[in-house]
Parts: sequence; structure tokens; C-alpha cells
Amino acid sequence: MNTLYSTKVTRLGQDGYGCRVFYDSKLILESKCKTKEQIGPTFRDLLRTLDKMGGDRFTSAARKRKDRIGNESIAVKHVWHWGNF
Repeated sequence: MNTLYSTKVTRLGQDGYGCRVFYDSKLILESKCKTKEQIGPTFRDLLRTLDKMGGDRFTSAARKRKDRIGNESIAVKHVWHWGNF
């Protein structure tokens, strides 16, 4: 699957984990979560939002995984970097 979207996670020490979404290697969206277990649900929420705005097969697949049995679902604060998008 070819996509221009990519994701990265950074450990923030006591503050948890930073979850970032890039488009064509440029940061466009980020959020953070408190535990390692929340990384997947955080990305699913971020990619779901991008899919609603057009997205591609990568964001669409993440959106479908949100409703899969056993996948935790959470709502997170989105920090946009529109100048890069």
C-alpha cells in the first residue's frame, strides 16, 4: 500500500508518549497519551479524523480497525500543523 502518511511515537518521560502523523515527511497532526496501551487508540483517532477529511487507504484502514472487537477507542486532543499540510 503506497501512502504519503506515516506515524512516529516518542517517549516523553513521565508525560507519556507523543504520537505524530506526517504527510510527505512533514508533521501535520499530533497528540499525546499517558500509557503505552493508549498509543494504538490515539493513532486510530487521529487517522480517523484525517480519513474524514479525504485521507487514503492507510487512514481508511485505521478507521475500520477502530470498530474491531477488542480495540480500545478513545477521543484525544488534536494539535494541527496546517502550515505543513
